[in-house]
Amino acid sequence: MPLPPTTVHFSSGRAAEGPLIWAQAAIWDVFRWLPPDDSTLNLLVQCPVPTGRGLGDVAEALRHLVERHDSLHTLYVDTPEGPRQRVVGEGDIPLRVHDIGDHGTDEAAADLGEQLRRPWFDIGADLPLRAAVLVRDDEPVAVLLAASHMAVDGTSLAIVRGDLLNLLQDPPVVVDPGQQPLQRVDYETSPVGLRREAKALSYWSKHLTGVPTRMIESIRDGRPPNLDWGQIQSPALALATNSLAARFGVPPATVLLAGITLQLAAYTGGTDALLRMIVATRFRPASRALVGAFNQNALFRLAFDIHPEQRDARPAGSAEETVGELLHRASDAALLAYAHCEYDPGKLEALFADVAADRGITPDGYCFFNDTRFSAQDQSPPALPSDLPEAIHAALPATKLRAPVIDRTPKGANFFMFLTDLGDTAELMLCAEHGFLGERGPLGFLAGLERLIVRATLDEHATTRLLYREATA
Repeated sequence: MPLPPTTVHFSSGRAAEGPLIWAQAAIWDVFRWLPPDDSTLNLLVQCPVPTGRGLGDVAEALRHLVERHDSLHTLYVDTPEGPRQRVVGEGDIPLRVHDIGDHGTDEAAADLGEQLRRPWFDIGADLPLRAAVLVRDDEPVAVLLAASHMAVDGTSLAIVRGDLLNLLQDPPVVVDPGQQPLQRVDYETSPVGLRREAKALSYWSKHLTGVPTRMIESIRDGRPPNLDWGQIQSPALALATNSLAARFGVPPATVLLAGITLQLAAYTGGTDALLRMIVATRFRPASRALVGAFNQNALFRLAFDIHPEQRDARPAGSAEETVGELLHRASDAALLAYAHCEYDPGKLEALFADVAADRGITPDGYCFFNDTRFSAQDQSPPALPSDLPEAIHAALPATKLRAPVIDRTPKGANFFMFLTDLGDTAELMLCAEHGFLGERGPLGFLAGLERLIVRATLDEHATTRLLYREATA
């Protein structure tokens, strides 16, 4: 039962205003595209409270947390000069205290967290953070933070959670805060930042000029989006993906990137495919701990030396690409994508428009991949069984496929894959514009992806050509 609401008062001494950084401009465009009261992009994080800390200690930790990170006390406003970020130097963050009684902490957090996350943030008038403390027997046990995506991305939440855990210690470790968003502006307008932007836009231009139209063309003919959704939960896919990653020394997500791109090419009848990856651009030491909206798109493209009309005539042999070679090529492609993802998103959209005009197509129909496992870098890879084939075959019957009803419409997407878990179970969610994947749709694609990666794991003679051929069957 909620107790009377209160607030956390902060006074950072930093009141300032400036333009949006590149990544903020990207999410600003998404916010402008969504309905005005949409709250689907609000984010939530839970943080445990150490035993022995009282409500006063929690409130003090929250005050320090907000004062450390400008994005948590910033308004995002439209002006005649364009969108601006306005850092508020002093104010109050809403705080609620909930007595959870005999309920379990995680159970109560799931229910109350949604109540905290769902209300809309008016990013031009309201500070983009809300907080709640869960108490049992008058002792705080957990803190919930809900934030607007305009103020934070997923990696930011991991940084914020780590900071709050530290601030709740007695005593906390003294750590300087990361770069503030307005400090990032200085880099993006510097000669170094502008050279990096020019290099990134040149990379995108080169690939967009030759990529199959199916990868960038809208198929809606002016109609509103009509998306089909599918979800897979598969222990077998997790075993196969993690084992391939360990065998060939690549990140597990790279295995999925290779499989998704190969199957996407096969499904759309092409010999290459591209994905717009959602990545956090914290590449420089100065920005490593930046809290803010810091995601941008990276272009991941793989081409396959396969001609569908001739594939059965091409002899198998040692010259064919092995699974290991494919994964190492995918790893190189991912690194190239990461190296070319810092740019003004407005300039990229202008580039898309120019390419589309030259090619005589309607843009705004893209394929996306978003790895939402924000703390994946801090997790150890799961242990693999000694008899992998037996374990995978035993796990296959546990696969769950379903078609959920999701009230969410990703901007400009023909295809949007979300990776949410890759521990003991692989969990992926896919939405696709109706008809983009043919009759098989998202569920068929997800089931096919499981088959493809399991085959790549268990068949030591598997090649890219073989996997492509089976994906088209």
